[in-house]
Amino acid sequence: MITITIANQKGGVGKSTTASITAAELGMRGYRTLLVDADPQANATSVFLDPADVTISLADVICPKDQPATLESVIVTTQVPELDLLPATLNLATYDRGGASSVGRLRKALRDEVAHIYDFCLIDTAPNLGLLLSASLTASNHVIIPVQASAWAVGAVSELLKVIEETKDTNENLNLLGTVCTMLDQRTNVAGQSYIWLRDMLPDKIFNTIIHRTAKLEDCPIRHEPIQIFAPGSRAAQNYADLTDEILERLGLALNRENSLRLLAGGEKS
Repeated sequence: MITITIANQKGGVGKSTTASITAAELGMRGYRTLLVDADPQANATSVFLDPADVTISLADVICPKDQPATLESVIVTTQVPELDLLPATLNLATYDRGGASSVGRLRKALRDEVAHIYDFCLIDTAPNLGLLLSASLTASNHVIIPVQASAWAVGAVSELLKVIEETKDTNENLNLLGTVCTMLDQRTNVAGQSYIWLRDMLPDKIFNTIIHRTAKLEDCPIRHEPIQIFAPGSRAAQNYADLTDEILERLGLALNRENSLRLLAGGEKS
């Protein structure tokens, strides 16, 4: 199982959208995919179901009051073939109270319970540099950083890069897979300039695909459906299909599912 954390400590940069829509794209291509919502705001969860209907969540696995729940008891199926969801609730906000000793719980649960079931695990994280982010990075092989096309957002990337480097002390295999420019509004000059800054900062890591700003993506949590279901021909759906192509290419996997699964069978393990 290849585990990828989608991270940025700044909110409103398209992080949860990138995690949920990319996970949906992988599932629709036939990859057995688990989306883990590690953000107490439950934004990724809301793309697939109403968070108000969630009665048991990731919080019951990694920050239990008593006996931790099993992943099997928490994971739910989604309307997307091959995509399952480990939902979040506000109770996840108590995770930091567990201290540094709790950081390895997510990695252990994923490794022991589901690594043999899924091809991919994508983790959406809270928009901060707290222990939930540390736990997600510790559990992952790779990181993708969505960066909004704005000067302020680009400046925050350097802080996250430091955290990624620090995490390598306990997870030496952690790799920055790339950064993706999101919410691009071509009507503004600063958007284009921000992309240039990002490209200059990480020339070998920026994805060629750009996620353009569109109201359709904002409809996903309202409809509780990923964009591939209600607007499959939209520009946004194509943007994320292109991004997924690049992700698979960077992982050394063929774009053809059968070839990819053969590589996964003998490839990276979480």
